[in-house]
Amino acid sequence: MTALQGVRAPVLEGTRTPFLRLVRVELRKQLDTRASRWILAVIALVTLAAAALSLWILEPAGLTFRTLSDMTSAGWGMLLPVIGVLAATSEWTQRTGLQTFVLEPRRTLVNLAKLVSALLVGLAMAAATFAAAAIANLVGIVAFDGDGSWALEPTYVVGILASMAVYVAMGVGLGLSLLSTPLAIVAFIVLPIVFSTLALVPWLADVVPWIDIGGALLPIIEGSPSGEEWARFAVSAAAWCALPLAIGLWRTARREVA
Repeated sequence: MTALQGVRAPVLEGTRTPFLRLVRVELRKQLDTRASRWILAVIALVTLAAAALSLWILEPAGLTFRTLSDMTSAGWGMLLPVIGVLAATSEWTQRTGLQTFVLEPRRTLVNLAKLVSALLVGLAMAAATFAAAAIANLVGIVAFDGDGSWALEPTYVVGILASMAVYVAMGVGLGLSLLSTPLAIVAFIVLPIVFSTLALVPWLADVVPWIDIGGALLPIIEGSPSGEEWARFAVSAAAWCALPLAIGLWRTARREVA
């Protein structure tokens, strides 16, 4: 014991992994998997099909950039959050967590990188949606004698981006909370529908608008929401995004990695 008293503990030196590098790694992981590639391909096909269908069924007066943007955004409305779910559950369903968290023990930072990378994918898909709508509008002007209006309110763009961010964050939050890809996808699809139908219950009619994320997003997308509508959006986003993310970060920070 006396001989060991003067011995200093070794100092472990090294550099922490930068957050942007973690984001790049998670972004590559989201785009490299077969499931993610298929989902992105399906989103692209649905977007193109929606643009083509709009040109076919809409009257010339309805062929505007705004209307076509509404139609093409359906391509990622329900499918893009699945990217977030896959990103959140990959370490636990594909048994890569041990390797990931040995290389970067700060699990919360890794999960935040997953969220940021999923949002970047969502931003890219939203930009692709507007590009597809623009091309469809040009085709409508040339081939279908469409109205061709390019008017697009800034509030509408902000609403579309807010909608994308909310749904992606929901996917990541549910994935981290449940740590099961099928269960998180089913929860994302079913739970909002269940909560919206609760409005049929008389004594819940005044409560449901505050937790119905789909209904809360509509005034944001349409533009010029009132103060109460902003409050409903904030409460709904906290319930559907912030709460699952907080639960997921807490759970993954304490769960044993197999």
